[in-house]
Amino acid sequence: MSAHFNPYVQGWRVGNAPSANNGETPSIFGALPGGSANRGRESPTPPNTVVFHVTDLRPNMLNATVIDARGRPCYKIITDAAQPHRTTYYDAHRRTVALVDWSRAGGHPHPSVEMPGLLPRQQIRAWLRASPDRASRMMDVRGIPYVWVPDGDYISLYFAQRSGSHRLGRICANRQGIKIELSQQAMEAHLLEVTIICASVFLSGASID
Repeated sequence: MSAHFNPYVQGWRVGNAPSANNGETPSIFGALPGGSANRGRESPTPPNTVVFHVTDLRPNMLNATVIDARGRPCYKIITDAAQPHRTTYYDAHRRTVALVDWSRAGGHPHPSVEMPGLLPRQQIRAWLRASPDRASRMMDVRGIPYVWVPDGDYISLYFAQRSGSHRLGRICANRQGIKIELSQQAMEAHLLEVTIICASVFLSGASID
């Protein structure tokens, strides 16, 4: 699995590009819409934004560490070699915050996700469901609908049903790993852990459909 966002594998439609996977694995740079002058360059972090970094990729985001802006470890993402189809997410106190089962065997045709106390086990494609035009993915968290949208070199998070909704957060791959930016509103809505899960799904290169 690649450490880059692959919209073809994810089943997203990007601009006029076909949604089918043609066997190639385009990186996050060049695969998403955006002006060529800015492609591959990070835009400035908006003010009042909380930044996290996913580092120590071994070799990708399914074995990694999430740190805050001061470099303090916040979460661990672990895919044990003994159980390569299971990814577990731990907080700084070693509490399990999420489980992703990538297996497609044993009566489970699609990868599943579970977040104890928040999200019962379900197929990832049902939780991160593609829009009819496959240009975005919707999700519900605590009864509130949100939408993920490819946005230049980023994947951005918005409220789904609010006119003129401002961006709540965004994720991107860079040379240091993965960068997560969340607004204060997103932090107050406790969207950090959900965003980490979504980032790892989107940037894993694994098919969820």
